[in-house]
Amino acid sequence: MQKILIADASAKQLADYAETVLGLEGVDYRLGKGKIEEKMRAVLYDKDFIEVEDDEAPIARINPPAPTNARRMATIMIPNQDKPGGTEPVPVAVNGRQLWIPRQAPQTIPWEYMHALDNAKKFVYETDGNGTLILPPSEVHEYPFSVLHEDPPLVDKAA
Repeated sequence: MQKILIADASAKQLADYAETVLGLEGVDYRLGKGKIEEKMRAVLYDKDFIEVEDDEAPIARINPPAPTNARRMATIMIPNQDKPGGTEPVPVAVNGRQLWIPRQAPQTIPWEYMHALDNAKKFVYETDGNGTLILPPSEVHEYPFSVLHEDPPLVDKAA
């Protein structure tokens, strides 16, 4: 048998101990450590440790990796267009968040906005001199842009 501090024991270990050693009924690990400890104190268990089988070691607590604020970015330039609103900033939305990208100057934006802009395409139908459609239609960007710089994909070093 191995002694484990109650603070270091898992909810499952506490629930198993409460049921098998203290004889408490209806104690389940899903109650959480706090409720299980309350039930153990209710039957006057006053020790700060429990005993578990040697093969049931305490759960090792691993701190999750610190979140990085690194974000994949891209530098693009959107030229003016010869159409109404062709000099106005371009609205691009990703997951409900809209970004207005100014034209005629390099802009560094999050990569996902550049990706959304790249996916904004339309079909252009051309006609010959007689007004007859020339098929197939051309697929072009709604807002043409140039990629000046693109960060490489972020790599998880833990993987």
